[in-house]
Amino acid sequence: MVSQRNRILELENYLRSAGIDVNIGRNKARGHKGLFIRRADGFRIDISKNLDDDGVLSVLLHEFAHFLHYSFDSTLKSLDFIFDNFNDDLREELIRVTVLDVPKDFAQSLYNMKNALSCDIKKLSESIKQELPQFKLSENNKVIERGLSGTLKYLLKYDRVKIYNQLYSVENLDDYFSLSEVQKNYIMLKSKQRSLKRVNSRINKLNKYYNNPSELFARFVGMYYTNPEKVKNLAPKAYDKISKSKIPQLQVINKIVFG
Repeated sequence: MVSQRNRILELENYLRSAGIDVNIGRNKARGHKGLFIRRADGFRIDISKNLDDDGVLSVLLHEFAHFLHYSFDSTLKSLDFIFDNFNDDLREELIRVTVLDVPKDFAQSLYNMKNALSCDIKKLSESIKQELPQFKLSENNKVIERGLSGTLKYLLKYDRVKIYNQLYSVENLDDYFSLSEVQKNYIMLKSKQRSLKRVNSRINKLNKYYNNPSELFARFVGMYYTNPEKVKNLAPKAYDKISKSKIPQLQVINKIVFG
């Protein structure tokens, strides 16, 4: 029976023969498990340190998929080269596979931050409405802002302001200013809204990244070769397409991984 180590060596040799510079465990892959890089003089795949053989094989296949995709479509916008017609049904199948493969701890932490900020914003808004019933969360409140001047005007836009070597922050308002509860809550509300906007931006970028064709394909390929039965159950149409593919590079990989 072929060991994972032998599969890795065969796959590495094949990728090198295809003109790819492969570095396994020699760097941190820029903070990722793996990285596919297109260079002026060719291609490079970096696989991060501290991965076991199963991890190395999975990530190497993932990065190979990026190379394969680029070989057929340098725009990385279409998967028709493998699926003939990459329709919504196939996309949904690949999304189901991807959902199992994303780093859930990282993604969950963002959603936890979003929920916590949303809760804080709601509480601050409700507190302000107790004194100003006409207050609207979606609008700047001129009544409150007229009572804020100087440094406080900056703290409506920034969490920290340095003036004459003195650092002012939304977190230490009571140390430097005499404010009503409504004014403090309003400044904190603006800060929380800015934070929520940043978190939402990160979530949107994450969704865009994981749902782009190249990433969907790479995660599908990685799991197809390391857990084919699961892929067959989650993505039967996509599984059927790739298992019957006549693409030469995939046929070589089939022999390396499946024997």
